[in-house]
Formats: sequence, structure tokens, C-alpha cells
Amino acid sequence: MKTDTIAAIATGLSNAGISIIRISGEDALSVIDRIYRSKNGDKVLSKEKSHTIHYGYIIDKDEVIDEVMVVIMKAPSTYTREDVVEIDCHGGIIVTRKILETVLKNGARIAEPGEFTKRAFLNGRIDLSQAEAISDIIQAKNELALKNSIKQLRGGEYEIIKKLRDTILRDIAFIEAALDDPEHISLDGFDQTLLENLEKESAVIEKLIKESKNGKIIKEGIKTVIIGKPNAGKSSLLNRLVGEERAIVTEIAGTTRDTLEETINLDGITLNIIDTAGIRRTDDIIEK
Repeated sequence: MKTDTIAAIATGLSNAGISIIRISGEDALSVIDRIYRSKNGDKVLSKEKSHTIHYGYIIDKDEVIDEVMVVIMKAPSTYTREDVVEIDCHGGIIVTRKILETVLKNGARIAEPGEFTKRAFLNGRIDLSQAEAISDIIQAKNELALKNSIKQLRGGEYEIIKKLRDTILRDIAFIEAALDDPEHISLDGFDQTLLENLEKESAVIEKLIKESKNGKIIKEGIKTVIIGKPNAGKSSLLNRLVGEERAIVTEIAGTTRDTLEETINLDGITLNIIDTAGIRRTDDIIEK
């Protein structure tokens, strides 16, 4: 099945030392052949070995756009299991966009958000849990979240679920075979074996559910509310934890009227801290 060749900027679009433009698809090597020129002008990248790096220039017609390093990765040993090319150029915003425009003019189309990972999944390179882990690694807010995401990316959850599935399918197959051929396959005593397997599987599933809840807390952070009487130092505590003057502090009771939220990292755990108004009886219609 032929698919479009896609391209996108793989690094943040800002002034930096290096930017990376990634190309993936059946025509990725053809695209780079059209726009790449080696120092001596005699190198054709599509004929080079996979997983090699090449110095040269990106050109648009006869105009040199930038001096680059180009990484060639041929299918199937790539992230998407398609031919993949990465252009490492200087990190200016204008030059990065210019190279991407040149790539698009020569046979690629702009990738949709997450399309490289989508292709990795569709081509069997990763499963859904690993695809989710990639997003979690990028968005990790603390070290624990990062470690959990890396463990998931390495297939930790997938292997557990695969083992559960294999056991269930094996038990189903045995029952069906016994029903089809009762003369040679007996189900005597299998009910006890099946019960033991189900109890083990249920325990594993319950553990996975519990770990997923813990993982959500680690990933999103713990909602932590500061509650107390007026002028008890709630806003001062928030400012001290955050390390800057985020909340207004005065001697006047009721200074804080709306909730104020800030995020901090405490020993690898993300806390979503919420400063609240002091609890008191008042005739102030706003505080009511």
C-alpha cells in the first residue's frame, strides 16, 4: 500500500544551534536526492548505506539554502518502518522554514500532528500503550512521570497484557477443542484449573488498574489546596513554595478572594497548589 511522503520540523521552532526536519515515506529518499548536494557534487544519498550521516548542502534549484548533515535511515529499521531522512540544519527560524518549504515542493506533504507516531503504530513498530508513552515522555512534568513513561515505552505494560491474552486464548482454545472432540480431550478437573487462572488474571488486572490510577497522579500532579483562616499565612506559604511573589500579601483580611493555582516540583512529585480565600463569617457580599 503506497502512502504519502510526509515531512515536518522535529525540533522546537525557535532560534537554536540545530534544527531537524524529518521526512518519512516511500519517496523520502527521492525527495532528498532532489535537494541535496554533497561537497564534491557526486553523492546520491538513496544509494548510500542505511543509518549513515552525510555532510553537504540543501539547494533550491541552484540556490544554496544551508550547510547541513543528513541522516539516512532505510526501511524497515526506522521509527515509522518507512524510509526516513533527517536533515540537521542551523537552528534559525527562517532557514528551517525555508528547508521545509523546499522539501514540500519536491514531493512531500506537511505531516499532521502525531502522524509519524501514527505511522509507527499502523506499521506495527509500536503498540497503543507505547504510542501514549511517547506523548507522556514529551510532556513529563517530573522525574517519576518520565521513568514511568520510559518503562511503558519499553513494553512493560504490553508484555503483561500480552501474557494475559495468551493465557485466556489458550484456555478458550482448550475448551473448544474438548467440545469438538470429547472422546480424546477431557475437561475433567479443568474447571479448577480455569478458576485458578481467572483468579491470577483478575489479580493482575486489579494491579494494572491501581497502577494506572497512581500513574495518572504522577503524570498530572497532586491537587493540593491551602485552607485556613484569614491572615494565617496561606498566600505567604504559596509564595515561599513557588519561590516568587505570585499572591498578594497584606494585613487586610480577605485580600485573597479568587483561587490562585501554581505548580511546583517537590522531590520528583508535581504538586498543583491552590491558594484559597480565608474561611470566616463576613457580611461582604463578594466573599459570600
